[in-house]
Amino acid sequence: MVISVSLLVAACDETGTSIGEPNKASANVSHQEPQRDFVVLDDGARFSGEIIQGKKQGFGVYIWVNGDRYEGDWINDVMSGSGVFTDNAGRTYEGQWVDGQYGGDGTYKWPSGSVYKGQFVNGQKNGNGTYTWNDGRVYVGEFRNDKKNGTGSYQWPDGRKYTGQFINDERTGRGRLLSPDGESYDGQFLQGAQHGSGKASYLDGSVYDGEFDEDQKAGRGSMKWATGELYSGEFASDVPNGNGTMQWPNGNRYEGKFISGIMQGRGKYYWQDGRVYDGEFKHGKRTGKGSLQWPSGERYIGDFIEDTREGRGTFSWPDGSKYVGSFNQSQLHGRGTCTADGQTSPCRFDKGVRIE
Repeated sequence: MVISVSLLVAACDETGTSIGEPNKASANVSHQEPQRDFVVLDDGARFSGEIIQGKKQGFGVYIWVNGDRYEGDWINDVMSGSGVFTDNAGRTYEGQWVDGQYGGDGTYKWPSGSVYKGQFVNGQKNGNGTYTWNDGRVYVGEFRNDKKNGTGSYQWPDGRKYTGQFINDERTGRGRLLSPDGESYDGQFLQGAQHGSGKASYLDGSVYDGEFDEDQKAGRGSMKWATGELYSGEFASDVPNGNGTMQWPNGNRYEGKFISGIMQGRGKYYWQDGRVYDGEFKHGKRTGKGSLQWPSGERYIGDFIEDTREGRGTFSWPDGSKYVGSFNQSQLHGRGTCTADGQTSPCRFDKGVRIE
């Protein structure tokens, strides 16, 4: 903040000499002792303090017509040294001044109750300081160009705390966000949002390590739930979206497509007992065309509906025999053809039992 003090001198001191003109009686004196004067300027501003050779020098009080007030040190007609400035809106600065501007250590208070205490350069917050808002928020750290710039910590009234980098008042760069309930995020920020690579730990014990976009999991990453599930792959809108791998605590595993956190599209499902399904998924279940193979050698290729073999398909055995026909509730059911010992013939099943 720059405060310009322009003395349009038309007032006179007690000797009748205009302020700004040397007293003729002392014009030949090389050093003049300061004198206390009270001056009312043409614009109505008032000054009370020390004056040397027509200039404010030393301690004095200056009151503007609009009610602004400065009380402190002056050098060569300019506010320099230590002083207190209060404007007509109730804002107050108390601290060091350089060439008419806030410079050095000082405290700035707003009528709302917010307070900044720290370093100033050229009338702006520059250097290290503490900013306390009237709602309880507190920032402690570096300032540049009157804004939070550099490294600092920012705490909310609810107990959340961010420690890291700031650019132009925004949490931007590397930082760590802690919640009073134990949740945390350690990673990159952009304009106050979790953005870029980072690691988030949640209240229930789940952990995500990967990419973020505007506070949501997006891009490549891995998520381990407290219940033991582990997903590695693509994320969008905070959930698995795209290609990825999900592993369950029981040893089962899925590799394939996810949409909105659900198995959807083409994928492979591996059971811990050795079974493998390769095919289509819909709403998290085996639905569409696919194949299911058992470790013992049996294999089914055909239609699936909600995890069951339903529709047309082919079931083959390790000895080379096979059935081609209808299935219901994962059982051979209806008409088809049976092949055994190289011979193929029509056949019919009822709930897995051959009746023709």
